[in-house]
Amino acid sequence: MTKATISAKGQVSIPKTIRERLNLKPGTQVVIDVQGEKVVMKRLVSGFPDWRTMRGMFRGVGDLHDDLEKDRAAELARDDARLKSF
Repeated sequence: MTKATISAKGQVSIPKTIRERLNLKPGTQVVIDVQGEKVVMKRLVSGFPDWRTMRGMFRGVGDLHDDLEKDRAAELARDDARLKSF
């Protein structure tokens, strides 16, 4: 595990080994998130769309609700068959 220190201005220098491993160059954008007691920083990948822009992307492909109902019915049928075999 690599350690870093927070400066008086609240800045953290990313150690060279990590910058090289993740190919972080000056100007690279990152996303910072808080998960419980953790601070998670991820490199922002250009060309990867924000999930909100994906609305309607799979229109006409199928109905997720119907597919889930069919899967659940099949799962219940398998469970019933297993129980009857005892």
